[in-house]
Amino acid sequence: MAKLIIHSGTPQAREFELKPGVNRIGRSEANDFQITDPSVSTHHAQVIVDGASVLIKDLNSTNGTFVNQTQVSEGVLRPGQPLRLGGVEIIFQAEAPASVPAVAPAAPVPVIRINISSSPPPPPQAPPPTAAPSSPEVFAEPPPGKTACKFHPKISGQWLCRKCNELFCSLCVSTKPSSEGILHSCRKCGTTCVPVKTKVVANKEKPVVVYSDKMLLIRSLGFGFVAALLGALIWTGLSYLMGVDVPFIFAPMVGALCGYAVKLGCQDTPSPVFSSIAAACCIVGSVLGKFGMIAVTHLTLNTNTTYFTGGLGLVIAIYAAWKIGGDA
Repeated sequence: MAKLIIHSGTPQAREFELKPGVNRIGRSEANDFQITDPSVSTHHAQVIVDGASVLIKDLNSTNGTFVNQTQVSEGVLRPGQPLRLGGVEIIFQAEAPASVPAVAPAAPVPVIRINISSSPPPPPQAPPPTAAPSSPEVFAEPPPGKTACKFHPKISGQWLCRKCNELFCSLCVSTKPSSEGILHSCRKCGTTCVPVKTKVVANKEKPVVVYSDKMLLIRSLGFGFVAALLGALIWTGLSYLMGVDVPFIFAPMVGALCGYAVKLGCQDTPSPVFSSIAAACCIVGSVLGKFGMIAVTHLTLNTNTTYFTGGLGLVIAIYAAWKIGGDA
């Protein structure tokens, strides 16, 4: 039986047995095998099993399909070959067909030879040393008070980055093959993560809806633009009530609103794309808020202090939106 093994050699290993015919793989629940990794496309690839022949075909995925570290659009799979769908490492295994047992040849007639020699017999050889049993994998202790993934609070943390001191699930770490097996590393700092054993609490709530890449982009743009309009209205209203303009405070407020809105729209997916959307919405909201302030207060202070505080507030706002929106 042919099968695919994800994260082989780790506590998070999963096996998918391939059925005869077409086997679809992707992040959507409509596939035969679902892999909820951000680097895997909604409909990423399909594996076609035709007797003893197994073929993999890429479905125009975003991050590509790789066989033996070479990107392919279509290729034949052989037992033991490593695959990679986006950033997910997979091993293809297939049982070899049963061979017909060979008939053992007739035992030859033993020939007795007597060797008369004056040399003493060789000393008995010591038995070969037995290999020491491999020690079981050691799990690290989680940081105090932390049990869930940083980006998915409803999922138990499975990997620990000692540099960031944060827990991540299998979806939020990068994987790459090495001589020691598959290494899992932090996507933020690149440090190799270690497995951690945490208590898994059954989730009694409804499962989280996983959106496609296109839908996440549309949600982020929509949520960010609405937050920009809301921030501009708050900026205009506070300026009208106070009679003054404080861009050093109002601009970062707009940046935080846009950042959290985009973060909600992209389902906490870390990516520079969502950070850029949050920063762009922040600029739009700050410009609209500034024009709204001028319209209701008629303040046109053109001094060096005004330019400095306004520019500094805008820089802080863009930085806050960038960090919150995509955590890039």
